[in-house]
Order: sequence, then structure tokens, then C-alpha cells
Amino acid sequence: MIDQETILNMRKQYKDVIPLVFHRSVEYAKDAGDLFDILEALPKELPVIWDSEKHRWVTTDDLTQSRQFEMP
Repeated sequence: MIDQETILNMRKQYKDVIPLVFHRSVEYAKDAGDLFDILEALPKELPVIWDSEKHRWVTTDDLTQSRQFEMP
């Protein structure tokens, strides 16, 4: 679990990240270091989908290409 202060500080640092993507990244992250790695690896191009095997957001041309849709 990541403490609220860390999340707020990361939100300030990554203010250009879409709020829903940021929120989902927090849910997928195992700890603060993992959240940092996820946000640093976030592609600039949209749309993105979560790849659970790579544990990262990846760019896609078609949202239906997701292998599975997960709810964290």
C-alpha cells in the first residue's frame, strides 16, 4: 500500500498524466518504487492498455487487442 502523501507528490510530479491512467497505475503498483517505474515507462502516444505480463501501459492501435480486461 502506498501512503497518501507519496501519491499526492507523485500526482504533482506527473500532472500531465490522464487522471484515470494515474489512478489505475496506483492500483496496479506494488509499492512507491513500482508506481514510479510504471509512470516513467508510460508511453506518450494514446490509446494505451495495461499489459499485465509486462506490468506496464503499452500503446495499441485497437483497444480490442487487449488479451484480457481486468478489474484491479
